[in-house]
Amino acid sequence: MNDLSTSFSEKRACQIRDLVIRFKEEVTSADAIAQADPLDLDGVFQQLPQWNEQHNREATSRALKRAVASIPQRTGSDFVLCSAAIRDLSILGASLMRFEVEPALCVPGFDEALQFLAVQVESPIPRDSFVDYTCRNPTGERERTFTSVSEEKIFINSLRQGMLAMDACLLHVLEGCSLSFADPQCAASFHAAGSSFQTMIDGMVQVKRKITPEVFTHEIRPFFEPFSVAKQARSAPSGAETPILNVDQILWGADCTDEIYLTYFQANIMRLPAIYREISQVFVGQPSLMTQIKARLASGKAFSQEEYGSLRELHHLLTRIYMFRMPHYKVAEENVLLRQREQGEDQHMAGSSGFGLAEIKYVLDQTIACRGITSQALARCTAR
Repeated sequence: MNDLSTSFSEKRACQIRDLVIRFKEEVTSADAIAQADPLDLDGVFQQLPQWNEQHNREATSRALKRAVASIPQRTGSDFVLCSAAIRDLSILGASLMRFEVEPALCVPGFDEALQFLAVQVESPIPRDSFVDYTCRNPTGERERTFTSVSEEKIFINSLRQGMLAMDACLLHVLEGCSLSFADPQCAASFHAAGSSFQTMIDGMVQVKRKITPEVFTHEIRPFFEPFSVAKQARSAPSGAETPILNVDQILWGADCTDEIYLTYFQANIMRLPAIYREISQVFVGQPSLMTQIKARLASGKAFSQEEYGSLRELHHLLTRIYMFRMPHYKVAEENVLLRQREQGEDQHMAGSSGFGLAEIKYVLDQTIACRGITSQALARCTAR
């Protein structure tokens, strides 16, 4: 290996550059979806928290029936309108499911509406995802919430800012990984990725400080249960459905064969918009950056000063990912322990994605291992 790079052909590097352009368009479309109200439900969502607190399933069901009846007339096949409709139908459906009422059983056409909309936006999952609850969720008075507790708004805002930061991080990682580590722009891209990721850390700190396990477990979490579409259970949005999936894949997961990782990755990448799935296909089966660094270390070939700059910035990025994942694991552990105390310690506790602490601990451990690899590479650089 002459220098440290992604070992991609120029054709594949061009693919990445094309994806970067299209990825930037995804941010614009998320803003447009947040602004859209194709089913005329803004007024309904101002009342929904009160309905949920009163257990008024009838009001929610009536609103959902009216909304379903207006599809496809109000959406057509327009991507933005159909995406906004998926968001709103799913939030109303999840509100019914909170009280153990399957929306498909009490709202005629619910299944067909979500399936139609999913086809229009090329989504394999006919319900909302994490991006719908965050980046595609309106702000201000139009914001969609399940409850009136202030902690839910803090939760949404922290997640929204985190998603935007993760998008920026992924964009910079894509730019960096299409270059040789000896290219100064590679170091600049990884530096920008690390700076973007800081917002994720800030958001996790905000959640840990201002949202107690009791409030999350009893007030917010109950609205994130699976509901059925066409007799198949569809899991609720989950924090596992973020662009960090793509970042992990590029850094260490592209050639990982661990079953726990592959199951976790494949289940969650499907929930992200199409552009994230396309990005993942470019990297799957390719040597990850960590695999390339380990091969370079094994070869005994010295790193250049320019490569050292990129390695240093990559190490800083991994450090920030670790600084996010460690408190995230602690928050998840606290929530699981609370639920076990209340429901029985022998009960298996999973998040809304269906995954549990094992997967969160696994990606944390991988991050720690990656920092060990970059630390070793940096030590070799400074030892020259």
